[in-house]
Parts: sequence; structure tokens; C-alpha cells
Amino acid sequence: MASELLADLDLRGTLLRERPELRGHRGQGPGPLTLARCDLSGADLRGLDLPGWAFHDCNLDEARLTGARLDAAVFHGGSARSATFIDADLAGARFEMVDATGAHFGGALMSEAQFHGCRLMGTNFEGTRGLGMLLQDSNLYAANLGGAALGNAALTGLRLTEASLRGADLRGSDLSGSVLVGADLFAAKLKNADLRGADLGPVDLDRLRALSGAIISRTQAEAILVELANVVVTD
Repeated sequence: MASELLADLDLRGTLLRERPELRGHRGQGPGPLTLARCDLSGADLRGLDLPGWAFHDCNLDEARLTGARLDAAVFHGGSARSATFIDADLAGARFEMVDATGAHFGGALMSEAQFHGCRLMGTNFEGTRGLGMLLQDSNLYAANLGGAALGNAALTGLRLTEASLRGADLRGSDLSGSVLVGADLFAAKLKNADLRGADLGPVDLDRLRALSGAIISRTQAEAILVELANVVVTD
């Protein structure tokens, strides 16, 4: 069944469960909705059942989605700056070209959730649950990914400058083309993580220990040796 489209609604600061045009679409009735170019900034979506809903070019800045069921939802374009997704079900959800700077995902179920081409600066993923979250071609400057399960994933093209990856599981993941300058890797699990081609930034002894088990290129290894031992590497 095709998703019903609602466009250009002004839902700023509203309690969505009370909106008559949305009744019958919250996990029951005729099916999910597609909202296009709607303003949901500051709206209250807490605890709502919205599986499979689509948000195209919507404004969700500071929206409250705590505990909402958003499995298989699609967020394409638009923004969700400082939105709250704490304890939400985002299993299989997809975020494409969304500005979610400063959003909070703590405790959310993120199994197979995907982020592509997103702005996630300062976004908090600490304490998220589930396996298979995917992040690609996104800006995660100063984001908090502490303890996130990101193993065996293609985490390519990420800006992780100054991000916290403390205790994150990155085993077997591909971080080629990503920037890790100043990223906090304390207690991160990096066994067989492919860091070839990634920008590791300055590497001191503490950072070298944090990189234990990761795969790096000969060029990266030589640069680290030069930096740590001030030696000249020749053929």
C-alpha cells in the first residue's frame, strides 16, 4: 500500500497525537505517512508508533522523539538539530543528507540503522543499542560514539575529528578515507579495523597503544616511526 503524503504542514511545538490529520496513522489504521516539507520543530512525538514513516525535507529541530517507534523510518534531507531520539526504536531507519547536529540518540535501538551524507557534529550516540549501525560520508566532528557497536562496517568518508570513540567496537571495520585527528580512542576495540588511508593525526605512544590490532599501511607506519623516534626511513 502506498504511503499517504501530507505536505507543508506547520506542526511547530505541537503534540502530534492530538492532530486530527495524523490520527489513524500511528502504527495502526491505513499505514505509515510521508511528511514532506513539514515544520515539526519542537514538536512532541514522544512514545508514538510511527514505523515506516518518511520525513522528506522536514524541520525536526529540537523535536522530542523519546521512546518513539521509528523502525524502518526514512529521514531524507531537512534537519533534526538538537532533536531527542533517546530510547527510540530506530532499527532499520535511514537518515540521508540530514543535519542532525547536536541530536541525542542515547539508549536508542540502532540495529541496521544507516546514516549517509549527514551532519552529525556533536551528536550523542553514547549508549545506543543493537548491531549493524552504519555511518558513511558524514561529519561527526566532536560527536560522542562512546561504546557504540560499529564492528564489521564500512565506515568510510567520516570526519571523526575530536570525536569520542571511547570503548567503541570497531573490530573488522573499514575506516578508509576517514579523519581521526584528535579522536579519543581510549579502550576502543580496533582489532582488524582497516585504517589504511585514514588520517590518524599526530601519534604519540598512548595513541599508538590505542591503535593496537588495527591495520595500517606501510606509509602510515613509517610516518609514525619518524614521529616517535625521529629517524629517517630509507629503502
